[in-house]
Amino acid sequence: MAPKPKADALVQKSPAEFFAENKNIAGFDNPGKCLYTTVRELVENALDAAEAISELPHIEITIEEVSKARLNRIRGLEHHDRLDAQLYQDFESEEARKKRLAKEAKEQEKLQKLVEKHGEGAAAVEAKRKELAAAGSGKPGGAMRGNHFYKVTVKDNGGGMPHKDIPNMLGRVLSGTKYGVKQTRGKFGLGAKMALIWSKMTTGLPFEIWSARPGSATRSHFLLDIDIHK
Repeated sequence: MAPKPKADALVQKSPAEFFAENKNIAGFDNPGKCLYTTVRELVENALDAAEAISELPHIEITIEEVSKARLNRIRGLEHHDRLDAQLYQDFESEEARKKRLAKEAKEQEKLQKLVEKHGEGAAAVEAKRKELAAAGSGKPGGAMRGNHFYKVTVKDNGGGMPHKDIPNMLGRVLSGTKYGVKQTRGKFGLGAKMALIWSKMTTGLPFEIWSARPGSATRSHFLLDIDIHK
């Protein structure tokens, strides 16, 4: 029989594994907060980069909504059909569908009673309230049914990153000051990396990085991917 691990044994976890278990602590526990935290962490990094070279920060932020169809085209899945719907997060079993339809029928019955008792105005208000509630919960039948994706781009006037160090600086969790980069804002110093891991987990796509050093005639360009299973 194999010996049982000691209760006080230290377990090493990858950044992706740590993030998957602690999304709520990092600020990635719901879609709206995920977008906010992503922008906040990237902006904080941009502020640090400008401060490091004693420059007033100039930051450009672009948030672009990406439809599921466009995302699938980028993924190369535009013409692919689902072979096993149960493998997908938005799968709804037959039993769940029947329950949802029964619940919706009851809600419609309640709305009809409101119309008869208070008129169309009260029913419209109640219907809008339920629509917003369903959208917030992401339940089937709500206005937010399906996933919404956003492309976030942040551009700043900081000092840039050394070309050879970019994969390590953004793709790994580092300790010490070997790379001469220090984050003075934020809770963890890992926020940008967690935003990148979240992007990979939710879209499966790599992220794009452009960087230039002061006085350099060239720019570094990376299409950086993270193995979220390590």
